[in-house]
Amino acid sequence: MVEHNSVKINTAFNGEFVAGDKTAVKTIATKNCELFPTSDLQEWYTRHVVDTILTSLEEFQERDSGWTLSRILNLTVNVNKFNPLRAGCNIELPRKIMLKRAVVNVKSNDNACFAWAVVAALYPAEKHPERTIEYPHYSTVLNLCGIEFPMTLPQITKFEKLNAISVNVFTTEDSKIVPLRLADDKKEKHVNLLYVCKNNNAHFVCIKNLSRLVSSQLSKHANKKYICDR
Repeated sequence: MVEHNSVKINTAFNGEFVAGDKTAVKTIATKNCELFPTSDLQEWYTRHVVDTILTSLEEFQERDSGWTLSRILNLTVNVNKFNPLRAGCNIELPRKIMLKRAVVNVKSNDNACFAWAVVAALYPAEKHPERTIEYPHYSTVLNLCGIEFPMTLPQITKFEKLNAISVNVFTTEDSKIVPLRLADDKKEKHVNLLYVCKNNNAHFVCIKNLSRLVSSQLSKHANKKYICDR
């Protein structure tokens, strides 16, 4: 995590099983799951490794009656570098997110969706917020010296320093909205962005109402909630 920031991890549990006088080695593999700097490591490990393996063990022993685990041989952990923030444009948001009406998805023909999302946050449009024509062009209001698009995670810190703007980035994980990148210092000009990945393409959109976006995953009550964006 220190070296690569975000990673993808899967594990392979190897155990020795016995059934009467028979002995066999069985492997239970977990699927590749993203691990972000803001993830709770213990919660992630319990959910994606421990619980998954225990469930598979129970199903295996019930399905193949007679086999029981006699000893654990090892747990192999495979770690892969993962760069989640390389975004393009023109991606339709999941219906569940669109129905919340908590984000602004600016549709452009370039690969500067990050810049358009920031502009949408700083200069809200009164009508047709999805159209670039409703906003000042990002090149006229943002300092993008040395910034290359599509935007990547390491460049956001540089962007913040160039523009005196703090940026939080959230993403979706298991149908929930979770923080992916939080600004070190919240400035007077601050934006919250949502990073969405679909069919190997990625996209930034402006979060105009964080509370509305995440409240349903915290409580079923419909009353308004006030969410700290840190």
